[in-house]
Amino acid sequence: MANENDDNLESFAITFRREIVFYLRQLINDGERISVIFDEGRETVLTVLLDVDEEENQVIFDWGGSETANRRLLEASRVFFVANPQGVRNQFITDRVRQTTYKKRPAFATAIPDKYVRLQRREFFRLSLPMTQRRPCTFKAGESDKLWEMSVVDIGLGGVGMECQAATVPFQLGEIIKGAVIDLGKFGKLQLDLEIRFLGKTTRGAKELSRVGAHFVKLSSAQENELQRFVTFVQREERAKLG
Repeated sequence: MANENDDNLESFAITFRREIVFYLRQLINDGERISVIFDEGRETVLTVLLDVDEEENQVIFDWGGSETANRRLLEASRVFFVANPQGVRNQFITDRVRQTTYKKRPAFATAIPDKYVRLQRREFFRLSLPMTQRRPCTFKAGESDKLWEMSVVDIGLGGVGMECQAATVPFQLGEIIKGAVIDLGKFGKLQLDLEIRFLGKTTRGAKELSRVGAHFVKLSSAQENELQRFVTFVQREERAKLG
């Protein structure tokens, strides 16, 4: 999984303004969920883009579900945006955001970015799992070696995103979690090491959840095959629902 502070993505950066605006509008037209990450990766607001105003040089996005997180976002000096439409990672960074109004409702606005990164390499593909397909990931961590179980919300060959209802988690960025087990149901269990790449918060309804992003330290060929079979199964199930 790419890190928002990774400076090695320059070759993937788009700097032509018309192209940047095109991809921003595409996210709006598709109603893609956007993760807005700030406070050095410790906080996240889930939202959608609402409009791109080229005359005012601004991107408008929806007000988040947590008023506390919204206020903190307004104080942030650097903000990272990431979305994964069809497994293509889209990301950009802006400076401060401000509060505005869009169609008589509160919203955020920020400057149209000067750079926009799109990543379609295999290791950056991440499948967002529907609620019915979210699998458990268990591991021991913290000073007490407590057994943790987190829900996998997205997964790919490069890493995994997880959530749990704990208010805080005892993990540190860069920490290696040994012997984590992701239960893929009939596709087997993946036992592997995880490198923590992201720590933050998200909200679902009135609940505030802890969000963790991790990189797979190493996957064997057999593990890659198991994971790919699981991903393909979920994709087929979701397509079938669409008729």
